[in-house]
Amino acid sequence: MSNITSMKTETFFTIDMPYCERMELRRTVYTGGDGPRGTVVAGIHGDELEGLYVCHRLAAWLEELLRTTPEALLGTVELYPALNTLGLDTLTRGLPVFDTDLNRAFPGNAGGPLPERLAAALMTALSGSALVVDIHASNIYLREIPQVRINQEFEELLVPIARSMNLDMIWLHGASTVLETTVAHSLNSNDTPCLVVEMGVGMRITPEYCDQLVAGILSTWQKLGILSRNLTLPETSHTALIADDSNVHYLNAQTSGMFVPTASHWTDVHRGELLGTIVSPFSGSVLSEVRSPVDGILFTLREYPLVYEGSLMARVMARKGGRS
Repeated sequence: MSNITSMKTETFFTIDMPYCERMELRRTVYTGGDGPRGTVVAGIHGDELEGLYVCHRLAAWLEELLRTTPEALLGTVELYPALNTLGLDTLTRGLPVFDTDLNRAFPGNAGGPLPERLAAALMTALSGSALVVDIHASNIYLREIPQVRINQEFEELLVPIARSMNLDMIWLHGASTVLETTVAHSLNSNDTPCLVVEMGVGMRITPEYCDQLVAGILSTWQKLGILSRNLTLPETSHTALIADDSNVHYLNAQTSGMFVPTASHWTDVHRGELLGTIVSPFSGSVLSEVRSPVDGILFTLREYPLVYEGSLMARVMARKGGRS
């Protein structure tokens, strides 16, 4: 293997803007030997910031590696921290002006409007990676534990990889209609493994979750041969629970009002246990109680207190025994 190592920032997509400006999207590339390529993408939704911090932490680790032990980088690492730059600038989920969710534009069209052109350029750039990690946060309304979400169509390929990611849950789901237009579904359908990570809350960063994921990504890169087996990596101590459509329970608001949680996020809960109340801002009354339907794990919890009837309050994963 070649031992020439380097780090560079390069533009992978550019397009003219209306007022004699250009939009450029950049990636940071760390090149070591001729081993496999690992890729991390983030910021595809402009209100999700957790992935940007993960890219920062990975970049800091890789820059130290190249300074001290460059021969330990056996392959190539590419970081794409800000795919939806206009959305990030305006703190909006979608791509401004086009009012489009960029993660519903794949696999894209090089001759189409901006969202499809960007999606097509990204598919070209990412294809052939040994693993793409697509990092998302939740929205501003809900807090999520660090988890990998996998379409059951790709379960056999992706679950073994996901188990090394140091996350708390692997959620297998069967929905396919809208997911077929995401970057993950498009890459997996074209033989480039892609894991979707979701964690934290929108418009915020959760440093402990980010560091947990960084350790998992480094461990996975080592297993894939991107990093040397001789490297000492950050400790990985999390074992993922398996969730699917059969054991995930959704708790929706029975009335509008203000939600006040009484249970802590990511804890064991019991059937009938009070998780929170919906109260009236106009009186001292409790309008509704939110109780767990099963013994299980509270892995999603409402972050934003104002709710409408039908709003999602929490998700509970049913399982035997307590959380390890």
